[in-house]
Amino acid sequence: MKNEEYIISKMDDDYLKMAAQAVAKAFEVDADEVLGKSRTQPLVFARQTAYWLLKQGMGYTFCHTGRMFSRDHGGIMYGVKKVEEVLELDLTCKHTNGSWADNIRKSRENFIEFDRVYKEVKQEEATDVVQPS
Repeated sequence: MKNEEYIISKMDDDYLKMAAQAVAKAFEVDADEVLGKSRTQPLVFARQTAYWLLKQGMGYTFCHTGRMFSRDHGGIMYGVKKVEEVLELDLTCKHTNGSWADNIRKSRENFIEFDRVYKEVKQEEATDVVQPS
């Protein structure tokens, strides 16, 4: 089962990219690197925040989020728990610009805005379908 490939829907891929862009903007890192494998601290924090956005904002399971990031669900669980602890304790980290908790909150605001725009565009696409006369 480990070698089995999982199909991620177009919508899931869109939300993965939105989460990466939301945290990239807040943490001032590159969105492609958020989706990558780098283990530098700012990227790890940003990536964990992206896990949390998809879990909390979209209701994705740990396993599904893990598949989207090509990671084990245990790492996703750890990352989400870490973000929740940071928010609870309002932590600041020397590896980020300002408070890590503030960057998480900015990421959430970005994600909510991206989601709003995404849904508007999808709604417009649905209404643009030619109706039979």
